[in-house]
Amino acid sequence: MFRVLGPLEITLGERLAQPPGPRQRELLALLLLRANQVVSIGTIVRLAWGERPPPTARRQAQNCVGRLRRLMTDVGLSPKTIVTTPGGYLLRVADDQLDMLAFLARADEGRALAGAGHVWKASRCYRSALALWRGPAFDGIELGPLTGEVERLDERRLAVLEDCLDLELRLGKHVAVADELAVLVARHPLRERMWGQLVIALYRCGREHEALIALEGARARFEPGERLLEIEAAILRGEAGVPERPGRLPADLPDFTGREEETGALAALLSREAGAVVSGEAGIGKTALAVHVAHRVSSRYPDGQLFASLRGSGPAEVLAGFLRRLGVPGHAVPDGIEERAELYRNKLAGRRALIVLDDVADAAQARPLLPEAPRCAVLITSRSGLDELTGGSRLPGLGGMSAGSVLPGLGGLADEAFRSEPGGMAEGAFRSGLGDATAGPPGSGPLPARPIWPAWAGMSGFGVRQSRPSTPRAGLSLVELAPLESGPAMTLLAKIAGAGRVAAEVAAARDLVRHCGGSPLAIRVAAARLAAEPRLRVSWMADRLSGHAIHRDPRPEHPRPEQPEREHPHHEHPDRERRSERQDSEVASALGWPAAEVLGLGYAGLPEAAQRLLRLTGLVEAPDFAPWVCAALLDADLAEAEELAERLVEAQLLERTGPARYRLQDVVRAFAARRAGGDEGAGGGERAEALGRLLDGWLVLADQANGLRFGGGSGPPEGRWSPKGVAVGDPADWFESERPGLVSAVRQAAAEGRAEHCCRLAVALARFLEGAGHLDDLAECLRLALAANPQSEPGHTWAL
Repeated sequence: MFRVLGPLEITLGERLAQPPGPRQRELLALLLLRANQVVSIGTIVRLAWGERPPPTARRQAQNCVGRLRRLMTDVGLSPKTIVTTPGGYLLRVADDQLDMLAFLARADEGRALAGAGHVWKASRCYRSALALWRGPAFDGIELGPLTGEVERLDERRLAVLEDCLDLELRLGKHVAVADELAVLVARHPLRERMWGQLVIALYRCGREHEALIALEGARARFEPGERLLEIEAAILRGEAGVPERPGRLPADLPDFTGREEETGALAALLSREAGAVVSGEAGIGKTALAVHVAHRVSSRYPDGQLFASLRGSGPAEVLAGFLRRLGVPGHAVPDGIEERAELYRNKLAGRRALIVLDDVADAAQARPLLPEAPRCAVLITSRSGLDELTGGSRLPGLGGMSAGSVLPGLGGLADEAFRSEPGGMAEGAFRSGLGDATAGPPGSGPLPARPIWPAWAGMSGFGVRQSRPSTPRAGLSLVELAPLESGPAMTLLAKIAGAGRVAAEVAAARDLVRHCGGSPLAIRVAAARLAAEPRLRVSWMADRLSGHAIHRDPRPEHPRPEQPEREHPHHEHPDRERRSERQDSEVASALGWPAAEVLGLGYAGLPEAAQRLLRLTGLVEAPDFAPWVCAALLDADLAEAEELAERLVEAQLLERTGPARYRLQDVVRAFAARRAGGDEGAGGGERAEALGRLLDGWLVLADQANGLRFGGGSGPPEGRWSPKGVAVGDPADWFESERPGLVSAVRQAAAEGRAEHCCRLAVALARFLEGAGHLDDLAECLRLALAANPQSEPGHTWAL
């Protein structure tokens, strides 16, 4: 390999060589700078001797090329690496044979990933590119008139570094970025973008005074530009580009597929400030559809979009959060649910806002959260139809797929696959393989008339008094999500696994999505397994699922004939595989989900460390969590844990909800819990140790936040697990964003009989909860802590 991003070197394995003379080094550097391009003799001569070359210059240049070729032979390279052409010489080299080309290729790949929204992958790609640099490009070699090209290469490195740091700020890596930038601005004191990044990183670490000092340091070196002035103004306003707190709309899925009719009908409904309930079984895509539609209509609701998951939360808690989002200070949030509901509706009066309530268990949970303002809309997801709120009003004409929408849905990938596959199938064959997926359009009808709003307003116990709006508004309509039809299911499979894979095995792909029961989650997990293993055949996965799949057909299944043994396409041990299959069947039966077996196949394709992480994430009761939680579960460093978490994201078994935030779907959580109970090595001892580290981590960070906010604090006690390299940033923001996880940790510690953790966490939370007005949470935490306090440790009681 040729290395020019630093001192010039030639390496082959462990062998290292450099041209012995300065003229040979300059010639090789010139050929590498213009790699895969013809360099004329005249250019070589001008580089070596300037404008007054000696008469023998051309001959000397040719001799120098000959010596370079001998050097190539000495280190084991072909002398034909340098090619003689009619116009001069060309050094032929691939991207992976020259670090400069590898850097440029990885930098371009990082930019493309960032543009597609893959922030974590883009940052890793950028870091991989930057790791190729060992110093200034062509260090120690004088290239005369070509110096400008070398300087542009060094400038590209700094630009890539700045792009990478921007992404890492978005990922919440403020502490590491601040430390790196403190060194960088000393080396490059005139780079305004780096100064701005340093200021933001310091501010987000809670080091506001240092951020202002850094601003003054930049101003002493140059006149601040518009961007730096904007950052300064944001800091003085207390904003400074700090990431939004959780609670707004989650990110839309970039590969959301199908549901065109449901999306159109819901968007039209919400555009009229109406409301709807999206119902369906677990894994059917209710939340994905609701978020997708909410993003689509968000511009019609400029006064805000309020999102809350009610899994594990009551309406009182959600109302308190919504009121804070609507500008009510914590201490002004009323105690009672009725008062909160009334204030909530008063705050929405005259506003145009969209409220999305996810995973609602029953009508009683939703009623206090329904807006009364006629310009607001509400979208609810639930496993039940919530007939008390919808009155049985359904949106008709949904659940089909229009003709011709399958192949275009692949974004041209299928056509490309047909062209590139030797002897591949024609488009017509692909369509015929899809069968009824491309049949004529289903019947559709107009949207229903706007029914009268259900008469829940003013009912006792739901906090709405007799202040009714003057204009009646629409009721909630029901959208019952059916399993994905074959067409969009195939499209989703092709988007993730690759159109070529689907086109090559259309019949097997149809079987696969059928065995997935039309569940988007199941299809995503199966497709991710295929994408991760290019040599894995679609037919193998379809065959595996056909033996265990729980079909929707109520007729009893016929016994499956014995199949001959096949060569297994991956490395699982047969005994372990049989045990996994038994557990997958048990999980499928316990979950009552038609495609739960797919999770077992997705799990089996993971490396062992990622499998362990998935099992242990079942311990996390927080709605979503940061990467340090994964580090605590595994007792690993943060970088290793984040890489394993991203492996689970790629496998569609973990969801990224925002920068440096993850969550588990309920079905996957149940699967993980079953696996933790059935797998060897995931028994009580491992579970107890992981839970202890998790609770330690919550306690250490809560103490850190209290130390920043109120002073004091001496670091984590000896023997307590600590999340290294993690900082809470602004303590008030950290407590507010992590409050659901902290309160869940208190509940979990109490339930597990961990009295010390329960009491200490309650004490660490108490001042924040009281000051911010989270009195419900405060009362619960203190009650749990007092109940958990053992008689043998009375010292905890006085602190409470």
